[in-house]
Amino acid sequence: MPQTDIMNPTPHHPLNPDYSFQRKRPVTHLNQKAKLGAPYFRNLTDVGHQFLLNWMDRPVEAADELKWYYEQYRDGYFTWIDHEGGGRNYVGRFSSPVEPQPTAHNHWSIQMVTFDEVPGATMLQYPNRWDKDAIWQLLVSDFGDVMVATNGSWTLTANAAALSKYNWVGANTNTTDWAAYRYLGYGFQFWAYTGPAMGKANLVLDGTVLTTIDFYSAGSTQRVMLWQQLAVPLGVHLVQLVATNTKNGASSANTVAWDALKVMR
Repeated sequence: MPQTDIMNPTPHHPLNPDYSFQRKRPVTHLNQKAKLGAPYFRNLTDVGHQFLLNWMDRPVEAADELKWYYEQYRDGYFTWIDHEGGGRNYVGRFSSPVEPQPTAHNHWSIQMVTFDEVPGATMLQYPNRWDKDAIWQLLVSDFGDVMVATNGSWTLTANAAALSKYNWVGANTNTTDWAAYRYLGYGFQFWAYTGPAMGKANLVLDGTVLTTIDFYSAGSTQRVMLWQQLAVPLGVHLVQLVATNTKNGASSANTVAWDALKVMR
């Protein structure tokens, strides 16, 4: 399958570029400013990363293979590994021609070839450097805007120990209650607090139930990662916490909460 066709499987493979320039991710959102409020934005598309790649003094076989990748995957995609950037996989295709230039006998250089990541494509290895590539999507922004939408019985509660400094707290007695956030990226982590008076709720991604989260713990805890979803293709995704009106047998209440998401970018 195309996503398993790795152009440069090792750092010393002939098709691993000598160097690359990672351009800033193209703008994917619309910036706006309310007449009497803080600026805000909303995602418009799921454009991926883009790179300019260069190969210097390669034999003709390598130059021909690079041209083959350009032609073969104009209507598809392959895997390129950014070995110099930590070994992260990107799935995409060359969006500019591969034009080898002779530099000496059997020496060819190929410069300024654009590689565009393809959103929504299945990846051989999904990004997993949570400490370097992920960002926090907090419940309340620095401008004071509530970023997570809710339906039903939810209360915005200040909590100095929370990542967001606030929590959405749901009574979880009505199965039509939900909290939701739309993000642009790959996988995500769901963070909240747990305690002895906490219930269960379904965690849903793009309409599919991933798991039922049990917020119960014998003692109160803060900033707990309750779920990590890694294998998510690049795109605009909707995460929902949906009430189930259920609880652990040891719990004294059905309450559920939302603190923050950590999103892989």
